[in-house]
Amino acid sequence: MKLYKFPPQAKVDRLIPKNKFYEQGKANNKIEQLFVDQVENIRWAYKLAASTINLQDQEDLKEIQIFRVKSRVEDLDVSILSFIDKLIQTPIIFEVVYQDKVKVVATYKRLNQADKTKVVIGQYYASDWLDSEDRTELPIYLKLADLYEHFIAELLPTSSNDDQENTDEPISIEDKLLKAQQLESLQKQLNKLKSKLKSEKQFNRKVELNKQLQVLESDLRKLTG
Repeated sequence: MKLYKFPPQAKVDRLIPKNKFYEQGKANNKIEQLFVDQVENIRWAYKLAASTINLQDQEDLKEIQIFRVKSRVEDLDVSILSFIDKLIQTPIIFEVVYQDKVKVVATYKRLNQADKTKVVIGQYYASDWLDSEDRTELPIYLKLADLYEHFIAELLPTSSNDDQENTDEPISIEDKLLKAQQLESLQKQLNKLKSKLKSEKQFNRKVELNKQLQVLESDLRKLTG
């Protein structure tokens, strides 16, 4: 994932008081305390929309917000971001700032088709810590939705050059998300199996665990191409 330069005409640069979020969302004591303990401030940095970056929007995606969250801790609790995402209908790309580094964090967010006053959010994905000054120009797209999908796809562990995956047909964001979930599930199984193998004393059981490990590693290689 890269950090991007956003056009000046999209700049908002408005500080939003933390209490506005947990008061409006009627946060429980745990969430409110997380905001107090872990967040220094929250800044609405940019609004990407047809009016600010001249990309075609659509009924269910009119804007993308860029929020800059200055964190007091290195590992910001993702429930803080989830709480904000549920309060705001439009997609948000978070830039979490800690000391002199920035991490991009986001989930793929869409409107609930049964009730369009609500949003559906999934798992959160994050970049590595990046240099705040090292930014690149936005990629060229015609539609705002395509730009948003690009942002999300870049955060996925399966995003490296797999847009075509040996076919002329581009892969949908839904398929990319599914692949990322499968990859994560396989990785968790692998880690658990390796832990068992390390502590196992019986030779026969070690052999069996090694066979299972090889199968999982093979599945992982196939999934990552």
